[in-house]
Amino acid sequence: MKTEVLLRSIGKINDELIADAESEANTKRKPGWAKLGIMAACLALVLCTGIAANAIRSNATAGTFTMDVNPSVEYTIAKSGIVKNVRCLNSDAENALSDVALGKQSVETALTRTVAAYEACGYMENGEATVLISFDSRLDANAELKASLSAKIRKALEQTDAVGTLVFHSELTENAEVAKIAEEFHVSLGRADWILTAANKTGLPTDEVSRMSLDELLKFQEVSGISSVSVSKFISLEEAKKIALKDAKLDELAQKIVFTREELSRNQGNPCYLLEFYTGTNQYFYQIDAKSGSIIYAGKFITLSEAKKIALDDAGCKDKVSFTEETLVSGGIKTPYYRLVFADAKTQWTYRIDAVLGNVLEKQQKEIVTTDFISLEEAKKIALKDAGLDEATQKIVFTREELNRNQGKPCYLLEFYTGTNQYHYQIDAKTGSIIYAGKFITLADAKKIALDDAGCKDKVSFTEETLVSGGIKTPYYRLVFADAKTQWTYRIDAVLGNVLEKQQKEIVTTDFISLEEAKQIALKDAGLDDATQKIVFTREELSRNSGKPCYILEFYTAKKQYSYKVDAKDGSIMEAYHFILLADAKKIALDDAGVSEKVTFTEETLVAGGIKSPYYYFAFESASARWTYKIDAVLGVIMDKTCDKIIPSAPEFIGLEKAKQIALDDAGLDETAQKIVFTREELSRNSGKPCYILEFYTDKCAYSYKVDAVSGDIIGKKTDWFSRQESETVPETSQNSDSKQRTDD
Repeated sequence: MKTEVLLRSIGKINDELIADAESEANTKRKPGWAKLGIMAACLALVLCTGIAANAIRSNATAGTFTMDVNPSVEYTIAKSGIVKNVRCLNSDAENALSDVALGKQSVETALTRTVAAYEACGYMENGEATVLISFDSRLDANAELKASLSAKIRKALEQTDAVGTLVFHSELTENAEVAKIAEEFHVSLGRADWILTAANKTGLPTDEVSRMSLDELLKFQEVSGISSVSVSKFISLEEAKKIALKDAKLDELAQKIVFTREELSRNQGNPCYLLEFYTGTNQYFYQIDAKSGSIIYAGKFITLSEAKKIALDDAGCKDKVSFTEETLVSGGIKTPYYRLVFADAKTQWTYRIDAVLGNVLEKQQKEIVTTDFISLEEAKKIALKDAGLDEATQKIVFTREELNRNQGKPCYLLEFYTGTNQYHYQIDAKTGSIIYAGKFITLADAKKIALDDAGCKDKVSFTEETLVSGGIKTPYYRLVFADAKTQWTYRIDAVLGNVLEKQQKEIVTTDFISLEEAKQIALKDAGLDDATQKIVFTREELSRNSGKPCYILEFYTAKKQYSYKVDAKDGSIMEAYHFILLADAKKIALDDAGVSEKVTFTEETLVAGGIKSPYYYFAFESASARWTYKIDAVLGVIMDKTCDKIIPSAPEFIGLEKAKQIALDDAGLDETAQKIVFTREELSRNSGKPCYILEFYTDKCAYSYKVDAVSGDIIGKKTDWFSRQESETVPETSQNSDSKQRTDD
């Protein structure tokens, strides 16, 4: 037992000694291994931190770019080139992309998915969409990343086969107005910048311009501010023209061929070139497929002059006639024809002449009944009496004396001037009532006012002298003139002679072609010869504001209006348009509306300036309805129209004469004791509270009144003294005019 205990004790001692020895050995070895472990841990920490930092840097935001089609979307790009996230700028984009994963994708994948979603929703059809890409200032400043992104964007969009034109917008400087437009219409800053530019150039409100397509907006932009890339593979315009001429068996070297239309139409299901041209014997119309070069449509017609001769010979006209309509109606119909309307002093004819064979398809003849009309002399006397003029005591020169038969209500159009004023009148040809009357200062006075204000001492040349009236609230003269160093643009109130607006800019001299050279280039391109026909230039302006200086020319003949931009340096044609006349466009609208009563035009605007389909915009009204029309300015077809019935107000109105007397009594004036000239007498029905708007003046003061049409209360008034700086203004409620305008409005 003792032996067993002893042995256990010895074993215990040995075990303890061994354990102690091992512990001591371990204690001696510990410092070296600890250092090595700490170093390894630090190295691992550094590596992990570096990897994490690199990942953070790669995922940091490098900038954003936006893509506009109609939907607008913004992509946030990481420095690694990956799309971090996207932001839809409008509801169209939200609807199309709500279920599409675009974040944490490559740019190519994100764009491909975006385009596929747009195609599914119908925003990108026919493979001819225009796409606007706008980079923010951060990406724009990073040339390397911007170039890489641009290449990726172009490659991705090319592979979709959905894009026809890709446009990269230049860097945007900070502009509060652009930012406001972007926020209001939910578009990118790039598109907002385009909207502002187009609005400034057309004079249209931004809400109307915002509805334009990218194709339309693109044509208003400065060439220096964009980089446009054609993604589609189209044949060139010259190739299309050669295809058409070959099919028509024509040779430009052997005969004179004049092209009147050269247009790439992208709206069709199949993009095509629209070509119109004529020779000495025929007119031609072609549609050429822009991709394959195949002929979609080909038409060969007799010339207009030949069609007119056929109609005149058939009618047996011996007296002098005037044509009021000369229209080629084709557009793919079974039997294209010319519609001709003409008349002599006793008879009016309407003809439809087969445009291919020259046969008479239809004709109508009616006698002109003139017994119910007042004579021209009676109309002139009515106008002169209203203007307070007497031919026996002063010189009066009539520049226009015309009986207008095309309107729903025939009227005499009279224009005349004295030594101090110009006058415009429309006199009802049946009743002799005054439809419209306008009294303006003379052009010479307006020019003198502008020159005096500009302080010009050197010789100047006027490039524009235009009276803008036609029913606008404040008729004015638009004058553009320049000396050798400076160009001025003025708007002078055509009634009061006040300076409404002026601009002045220095002229940077360079080697430009002359104005006459530019005019000859335009006339040659239009196929016109001023030696054989009357050509009237209404605008001859050297535009220096553009990135590329150019001459802006507008002129018309008896048949058409023309608008040209000619490069001021090399003489190349930058833009060319041939339009139907304003009078013809108005007649198309009135005929379509079927108006049988008197109407008043409140707006007559040609909207062109580079848009795809230039058009005339008309707003006119009768006592019972109000119409708006968009008439294609080239083809004469109706693009859009609206008609709203005017519901007369239930209360009885006090009448114009009573309203005038209320205003005169308030002003302390007596028509029997002094000369008072009314320049505006208008019943405004658009407002919630109908009122009479009256403007008149004496030799000392001009007055403006608004009189409640029901109660006769004075809503607002204003006086402007001619002899001293004194005015009185009473707050007035905003009114929108909706009635016929008798005088300067």
